[in-house]
Amino acid sequence: MAHEKLAEKLGDYFARLGEGRAHKIKPADVEKVIAKLRQRRDELRNQAEATPDKAERLALKIQTAEDLLARAEWLLEQIDGDPRAALSGTMPRQD
Repeated sequence: MAHEKLAEKLGDYFARLGEGRAHKIKPADVEKVIAKLRQRRDELRNQAEATPDKAERLALKIQTAEDLLARAEWLLEQIDGDPRAALSGTMPRQD
């Protein structure tokens, strides 16, 4: 999945969370998104090492993947507990 699709999926999950429907989000689905983001980030890092002339452009993509990964991990923490409980901490920024 490209970053856009993963970001869209996370956006849907955050919308559910904001509407108080976090209990409908399956932790396994969020874990799949996290796994795909980690895989994508690692692929981008390997590409950056293999092609130094594209490293700057790839660094932006790596940063995007890491930001999405942080948001997904935060979401997983929220739904692993009681999904109907109040949110803890601060939600990661949504760029």
